[in-house]
Amino acid sequence: MLVDIKKLDRALNPRTVAVVGDKQTSGYNWLHNMSTVRGKLYSVQIDEKDIPGIEAMGVPNYKSLVEIPDEIDFVLVAVPRQAAPAILKDCIAKKVGGVAFFSSGFAETNSDEGKRLQAIMKQMAREAGIVMLGPNCMGLYNPAAGVRFGEGQPVGFDGPVSFVSQSGGHGGSFAMAAYAAGIPVGKVVSFGNGIVLENADYLEYFAQDPNTRFIGMYIEGLQDGRRFFRLLQETTPHKPVVLWKGGLSEAGRRAAASHTASLAGDAILWDTLCRQCGAISVNSLEEMVDALKAVTLLPPFTGDRLGITGGSGGQSVSMSDAFSHEGLRVPLLTATSYQRLESFFRLIGSSYRNPIDMGGFNRREIATVLDVLINDGNVDCGVLQLRTGGDRAEERQAEAQIRVFVEHKQRTTKPLAAILFSPTPLKHAEVLQAMEQPLRAAGIPTFSSYEGAAKALRRVMDYYRFHQSVD
Repeated sequence: MLVDIKKLDRALNPRTVAVVGDKQTSGYNWLHNMSTVRGKLYSVQIDEKDIPGIEAMGVPNYKSLVEIPDEIDFVLVAVPRQAAPAILKDCIAKKVGGVAFFSSGFAETNSDEGKRLQAIMKQMAREAGIVMLGPNCMGLYNPAAGVRFGEGQPVGFDGPVSFVSQSGGHGGSFAMAAYAAGIPVGKVVSFGNGIVLENADYLEYFAQDPNTRFIGMYIEGLQDGRRFFRLLQETTPHKPVVLWKGGLSEAGRRAAASHTASLAGDAILWDTLCRQCGAISVNSLEEMVDALKAVTLLPPFTGDRLGITGGSGGQSVSMSDAFSHEGLRVPLLTATSYQRLESFFRLIGSSYRNPIDMGGFNRREIATVLDVLINDGNVDCGVLQLRTGGDRAEERQAEAQIRVFVEHKQRTTKPLAAILFSPTPLKHAEVLQAMEQPLRAAGIPTFSSYEGAAKALRRVMDYYRFHQSVD
């Protein structure tokens, strides 16, 4: 790593922040983003027409970074590319903790001028040993420190999940999606072109960070693949790492080159290396969120036999297909379990093989059904589908099932997961969110689709199987 861990730690956990170059024409976007900073916030702006608006926000403004009468831990720069080297020079003179350049138009444009300016900044930053994010990046989201790169990003909490992204858009989307899903995020780092610090550096940092227990990464290209995979192999035995690789198709490789000037890679080689290193590989934002929900909430497990209930006949078939497609098993239950079910189960419009289709008559027996499934010797993991369709009676039934499921969670060490189903999920988003909250609080991950649940459970199971086999 070109900068030491202590420097990076200071930059990513700032107490004083300066924004350079924010303007009225952009709505003072960056100063609004940083308005929640828990420490001190400063502005640097020389344009006289922009200064009154900054002062009206109560933010002290200076004509130069070096004039600020305080140590600065983190600087966000939003100036045209021609001015970027001069600002970096001031950051070095000021001995700031770290700097992120939102400024773009560098090597990602493949223009001679862009590449020339980026080379100048790279040499300056590396010689000075300064922590630099970017250029062409969104920078840092640290909710505990109140540092944001999006005004809608929530603050005032900490968490054991750290996310690193070459894409600012994906970094911002993850921050919001993770919060909505109840994933406790501590930091999101968007580093763009990564001319000083790149994927391997952030992996090395978060691998040793005591506040980070889970790592997620969106990667477009690697500058030092050998080092990255060595670090990955060293990290995954004690911290799960979930990787989302962009640029694996020909079109994706072209897009990655124009986005962050990154060299992408081959899909088969990437998947092989991820498996060999014990990482969890995903292909989208949704899969990243689902995998992190599963790995942060579920206890370690290696069994692949599922006990499923809560769906109709057709839904039971679809769930069985989805889980089987991912290599998970939906086995027959033991004879003892079938004897218990036979004692009360009404078979009109229902079935109790596995999945257990409770129909309309047997849902009042949900406690017994769940007890049978969870305690069955052929079941390693229990899955319950919960449904809402806008009918209040159906919602009350789901609420009762959730209470019973949570009670059973407290009685077992087996992993439990839920699928929240609605035929019109956008229409019933608030109801689904209300259903999710008590499950999440009890340590039960929820998924919005059969396929999403199946992929997440399989990937997390594979993670624990791999590391069990190499211990």
